[in-house]
Amino acid sequence: MIVRTLLAACILTAAAAAPLRADPIADGIAALPPSIQDVRTVGAWEKDGHKGTYRIVIDRSGAGPTARLFVQWLERGADGAITVSRNVDIKEMVDLKRNIGDFVVETDADGLSVFLELVDPAAGDAKESYELFIGDDENYRFGPASN
Repeated sequence: MIVRTLLAACILTAAAAAPLRADPIADGIAALPPSIQDVRTVGAWEKDGHKGTYRIVIDRSGAGPTARLFVQWLERGADGAITVSRNVDIKEMVDLKRNIGDFVVETDADGLSVFLELVDPAAGDAKESYELFIGDDENYRFGPASN
């Protein structure tokens, strides 16, 4: 009886110590910070034999809240796997301390155009129009809308 009890205890201990089989997609989604509140995959890009789609990621935080804006190049490999090949943080959003109310994205052969409605929480949620033009070389122009 003691041998059976010890054997059962060893089996239960080994089972408890064994790693659980994780679902990497579900685990990745669960690991996203709550401040990531908007993600859109748009358009297509191609450069030097590589191709994929763009992804816009918006992070919102603070009492206002204020937003950060990122542009990513998602690349599909020959095996079908998708990786982030490039990532650009639009740094001016940090200095502006504005939220992003809405945005519209257009793509063409030269890159990506993003038209944004920024909301100023410090000015009673006043709205301003901004635009972002970013090329496949990762250089960008960001500022108040010209029209």
